[in-house]
Amino acid sequence: MKVYIVRHTSVVLDGNLICYGYSDIDVRPTFVEEATITRRELEGLCFDGVFSSPLRRARKLATFCGYPDPITDDRLKEMNFGQWEGRPWSEIIIGEGTEEFFLRYIEEPTPGGESLRMQYERVRSFLVEKRAEGYQQILVFCHGGVINCARTLAGLCQLEEAYATIPSFGSVTELDFDFLDLQ
Repeated sequence: MKVYIVRHTSVVLDGNLICYGYSDIDVRPTFVEEATITRRELEGLCFDGVFSSPLRRARKLATFCGYPDPITDDRLKEMNFGQWEGRPWSEIIIGEGTEEFFLRYIEEPTPGGESLRMQYERVRSFLVEKRAEGYQQILVFCHGGVINCARTLAGLCQLEEAYATIPSFGSVTELDFDFLDLQ
């Protein structure tokens, strides 16, 4: 199964300063310019299924790109940061290095939220299900963390690298799961 996985365009919050994941925040006023570039990248491609995170930043891009009715799936949401959602990172990361901080939350759930491993399992479940349903080529509108989990499943990176390598806003990542064992 081939998966074209699209990260939403930039949002009104700066993710380097403010923690957001599951929060349903809106896109920036530059949406049309950003989304036009993404739409061009998808031109000429055909899909036997189009899916989206239910969060509006992903759904808006799907609609703009010509897919107003994608199948939404909660497993495609960004990581749930729980009590950290909407708070400045400067209030969250205290007393340890950034790299060590994020490595800890690969396995340990955030307060009131989930771990990266839990998000990884959500994404794996989605991909396993879609491949079992016989899809050959799908389009997915979602978030950087979801894309990194999928990239890990495709063997392109390690989960430990996921926080450090977030794909660009509006980017399209092509992944092939034909020969991989997602079980």
